[in-house]
Amino acid sequence: MKINKSYKLADGWQKRYLILYGGAGSGKSYSIAQKLVKRSVSEEGQKFLIVRKVANTLKNSCYDLIKSVIYKEELEYDFTFTTHPLEITHNNTGNKFIFLGLDDPEKIKSIADITGEWIEEATELEREDFTQLDLRLRGETNNYKQIIVSFNPIDEEHWL
Repeated sequence: MKINKSYKLADGWQKRYLILYGGAGSGKSYSIAQKLVKRSVSEEGQKFLIVRKVANTLKNSCYDLIKSVIYKEELEYDFTFTTHPLEITHNNTGNKFIFLGLDDPEKIKSIADITGEWIEEATELEREDFTQLDLRLRGETNNYKQIIVSFNPIDEEHWL
């Protein structure tokens, strides 16, 4: 998988928080999708929660992006894609990508065993949304746990 050289360091980053920001078309979202697909095929026991503030924006953004990376790498037969619920599952490992909006924050409280999160367009979230997502990523696993936050440049007064 050829990783965008601007985000090469992010691909190997294993600390709890990975923050990526840049202008539209900078490749940050695509690089995140690549990283998560790579992890889903090489590690076991992964359940990635991918969120945006509004649920109906996920299908045409993060879901389609991860799906396009899978197809570009010719891995489409290794995955199952569903739209109700919005999920992608790696057939061999059972690893899942679960896509949820925070327009109904109660939905995320019932999801257990999350091992990674991608918060796309994080500027749409309130600080309390982020805090709740941070609390969801807990427990012991064989692999590192990480919250990936991506957004475009913002006002210096924003909570991020």
